[in-house]
Amino acid sequence: MEITQQNTDALNGVLTVTVHPEDYKEKVDGILEEYRKQVKMPGFRAGKVPIQLVRKQYGKAVLADELNKLLGERLDGYIREQKLRLLGQPIPTIENDSDGNWDKPEVFTFRYDIGLSPKVDIKFGWFTKFVNHKVRIDGALIDDQISDLRRRYGKMSECETAGEDDLVVGEFVELEADGVEVKPGGVLNEGTISVSEIKDKATKAKLVGVVKEAEVVLDAGKVARDADDLARMLGIERPAAESFKSPLRFTVKEIRHIEPAELGEELYDKLFGEDVVSDEEGFRAKVKEDLERIFERDGDRVFRRKFVEEVVDKLNPPLPEDFLKRWIQVANEKPITAEEIENEFSEYAKGIKWQIIQNHLIDEYDIEVDGEEIKAEAGNAIKAQYAQYGIPLEAEQLDPMVAQMMTEQKEVRRVAESIYERKAIDKLRELAKIKEKEVSHEEWMEIVRSL
Repeated sequence: MEITQQNTDALNGVLTVTVHPEDYKEKVDGILEEYRKQVKMPGFRAGKVPIQLVRKQYGKAVLADELNKLLGERLDGYIREQKLRLLGQPIPTIENDSDGNWDKPEVFTFRYDIGLSPKVDIKFGWFTKFVNHKVRIDGALIDDQISDLRRRYGKMSECETAGEDDLVVGEFVELEADGVEVKPGGVLNEGTISVSEIKDKATKAKLVGVVKEAEVVLDAGKVARDADDLARMLGIERPAAESFKSPLRFTVKEIRHIEPAELGEELYDKLFGEDVVSDEEGFRAKVKEDLERIFERDGDRVFRRKFVEEVVDKLNPPLPEDFLKRWIQVANEKPITAEEIENEFSEYAKGIKWQIIQNHLIDEYDIEVDGEEIKAEAGNAIKAQYAQYGIPLEAEQLDPMVAQMMTEQKEVRRVAESIYERKAIDKLRELAKIKEKEVSHEEWMEIVRSL
């Protein structure tokens, strides 16, 4: 068998595979001989059917199956040996995917299109600067956090009429664009609205003063803070919430009033433990400290995501787009139209471009991930998961969980990939010029919503 490569340009090429009888004949003949021992045909005893009849009935199918296996193995081997950086997988060419006589098999020639990964030069001009936004922890933000904590630990009671600081529980029903007719098959979900969180004055006015069983028609974009908030309210996925435009009929089922907790020792001890905070000044200092830690963690996560998007946009490695679109269609388990591919390709391309940049960094700077790093990362993730439910894990409980995870190759690969990505981003941060900029909490939330 011979495999040759011809590049049509920097991003596209063709692999030509020539298969000779000696590559497949022995294997095919062996399988047909096994068939002969088992097949039953009228007029012949079991195991005595002439091989010519067996070959006539089963020969093409067996040959096709064996050639597929052989081509897959040899192509994978060639790609590894030549260290080809491919995007997607080889796919048969449109013009002519094979030459050969299936009735009288001899030499076969198969041709495959390949998409080549572009070379990346990670250099940013002196004028290219990235911004790491830091939330300004000012008095107003501390006040807002204290108000939220007081409400969270306050006493809840039911009331008859909704006020500006109350929670309204009810049923959301999706309506047609006219705001009157119920949309067939639309959203139907029970959710909660925090009246104090609504910024739109007209929407808030509709809810302040409502009573049980009252019905109001609301604009989805004005009743929720963002797509995540709307998704929770309506019980739908975030992508659906992002594009949700229908009006909503909201029927009030319950109104809950929260009496905020009083500032004092009881609240301080609940939040931070006994004798950690003794007065309001210490309480504010502790709240500020917690906010700084929260925004340091969340800020780094947001920066990394935004940084990756901006790096991809700046470097913008070229792609073999026509090849990739065809590969998506061929590789997809479910039928997908050219129009669907076109609509989704820009987002898909961003992911591919980031992978190209990441692979370049891994190779260029010899980035490695070892087993101990994977174990540590897995352990931290498991601890964080249990911590959400207030369950601390000791080493004797955690170690068996990590050991079990390390036996699952899919999980090990997922954790390793996340570490590789983090290390690649850290290397990019060293190569780029990054300046810090303080922003208000509202400005920072706008940045988060834009991602």
